[in-house]
Amino acid sequence: MEELKKIKLFAGCSDEALERLLNQPCRRQEYPADRRMLNVGDPCRALMVLVDGQAEARMMGDEGREVLVDRLKAPMLLAPAFLFATPNIVPVEVTALTDCVVWHINREAFFEFLQQEPTVLRAFLEVLSERGHFLSGKMRTFAVNGLRNRILEYLEVHGSITFVADVAQQLGATRPSLSRMLSDMLDEGVITKDVKGYRCK
Repeated sequence: MEELKKIKLFAGCSDEALERLLNQPCRRQEYPADRRMLNVGDPCRALMVLVDGQAEARMMGDEGREVLVDRLKAPMLLAPAFLFATPNIVPVEVTALTDCVVWHINREAFFEFLQQEPTVLRAFLEVLSERGHFLSGKMRTFAVNGLRNRILEYLEVHGSITFVADVAQQLGATRPSLSRMLSDMLDEGVITKDVKGYRCK
């Protein structure tokens, strides 16, 4: 009960309400670091609540390369937008970066709970809206902005690019492509390079 209360979704719930939910079909599962938690195409039959640990979501991009979609940090819900979708399957791979703890709450039991607890229903809709906003921003970045603009946006937010391979995955590019673009931007004087990596001028 205390683990679930860490989640915004259940923060306003009474102990009695949460106890009623936990009496429904649910389970608590631990995942060691580097363990695959979800595969592309897995059915989403339960609300997955990450209460401890960190994970990352990846999607296969063009030419077989992986794109880092998001880094996930507890407390948060995993793939909530697909719980009631048709088909309700997971479109990304989720892998534990550290030891993780996830609660799996039966979808139908959670649906009944939403009808009984309007504050939880509102909080769930807010979570879905926030994730939709985040994903639309990701789509805009990849669909509208070229690699050069994605680099500049990344530098504006993070300050520097130190590990090119890691950033390439986040920007949906191959390491050679990113290295070439950084070299071109360096030659053009758009960015600089020092011991801490590439930076905006």
